[in-house]
Amino acid sequence: MAIDDFKGTTPVFLPEDFFNGRLEGWGVIESLIGGLQKRATIIAEGRWDDLQQAVHFTETYRFDDGHEDTLRWTIRKLGVGKYSGSETRLDGEAQGEQQGCAFNWRYTRETPQNDGSTTKLNFDDWFYRIDDRACIVRGSAGRAGVPFGTAHVTYRKL
Repeated sequence: MAIDDFKGTTPVFLPEDFFNGRLEGWGVIESLIGGLQKRATIIAEGRWDDLQQAVHFTETYRFDDGHEDTLRWTIRKLGVGKYSGSETRLDGEAQGEQQGCAFNWRYTRETPQNDGSTTKLNFDDWFYRIDDRACIVRGSAGRAGVPFGTAHVTYRKL
């Protein structure tokens, strides 16, 4: 799949628009063969800073095994359809591309686990805008370029 496949689709997904304000979400994480690994609820809030051309976006995942993971993103608009991002646990910077209803977000992050350890994972997340208030995300996580899990997340703007 390529970001250009979404040229001309609507509604348009712009991170600076969709992540601006309060959101709630739900997610499931599956193994590569489809077995349910975790469920999560998500609360999130973002604020667009026009001067910095960045959205400051905080999202907290509460997993069914009891642990939480809070991500504090700064997502910078670099130009039409191009984004970069930072977050405290990232290895390097996140890279994003947007076209039509889709946004592709790629990054490597030290991800907290329920036993208190962290695991460095590569993420490749595809956001699809459904309407003015909803988007669906299909994300893959893996190591060394080999995926081993898939996340399905739904966000709703409040």
